[in-house]
Amino acid sequence: MMNLSDLFPMFFFLAIIAAFIVFTVLYFKAFYAGRAKRQENVEEQRKRHGGEYVLEWNGPLAQGEADQEFGKLVVAIPKKRGNGSARFYEKGVIVDQKRVPYSEVKDIVYLKGRPGKKYTLKAAMRDSAVMWIYRKKGSTIGIRDFSYQFDEQTMEHIRTGLGY
Repeated sequence: MMNLSDLFPMFFFLAIIAAFIVFTVLYFKAFYAGRAKRQENVEEQRKRHGGEYVLEWNGPLAQGEADQEFGKLVVAIPKKRGNGSARFYEKGVIVDQKRVPYSEVKDIVYLKGRPGKKYTLKAAMRDSAVMWIYRKKGSTIGIRDFSYQFDEQTMEHIRTGLGY
């Protein structure tokens, strides 16, 4: 006959599994709630512009030619080395020959970098600031501060200007 002390390890193990399941469900619920709120903001912004996805910008416009598909150039973020830039237009973005209309973007996340000297490539990647542009179809586009000359305020304005 089994006594209660023999069942304790089994109950402890089941409690750990139940706690893990509850934690996982709550984590994903919070993640998707935040994403839904950002998507709500995007839809409100789209309605303000007659159903179009547009980058709202109240600062000075970048100098450059307009794009036939995306409209006027709003912000250009030059590369640190070489020619080229990440160009945010009124209705789309062009990064490294990838043309993405804002209607094809499902989320934009800006992660601030950690200041200080980086001694390894791994540390530079881990601690760099990056803007992730998640597309509905296709690969995610990353704009990192060690490749492009940007500042936190500009990147935050771009993110909020798109409603995210």
